[in-house]
Amino acid sequence: MKKLFCLILLATFATACVYTPSIQQGNILQQEEVNKIEPGMTKSQIAFILGKPALNTNLDDNTWYYLYYLEPSSGESRSKRLILHFVGDKLERMEGTIKPEKE
Repeated sequence: MKKLFCLILLATFATACVYTPSIQQGNILQQEEVNKIEPGMTKSQIAFILGKPALNTNLDDNTWYYLYYLEPSSGESRSKRLILHFVGDKLERMEGTIKPEKE
């Protein structure tokens, strides 16, 4: 009986101490880097500043998706997205939850 009690107690403590890591996916977008993006820039200029997009479909090469998601081990999850629309090789417009700040 004492062994069973110790086993149950050990199992209870072991499950209470499970570590849950933070989950981070996508492109980490820094506001300072996003502020450098302007309409008229080329795809190669933007890739130099922000890196390659997290999602770039072969069906539409004129839309780049920079996505970021963080699920912390404690607290609220966060997500950011920046969607760039190109005409040819030039940036036409931007949308999303993170945009360049006006100075």
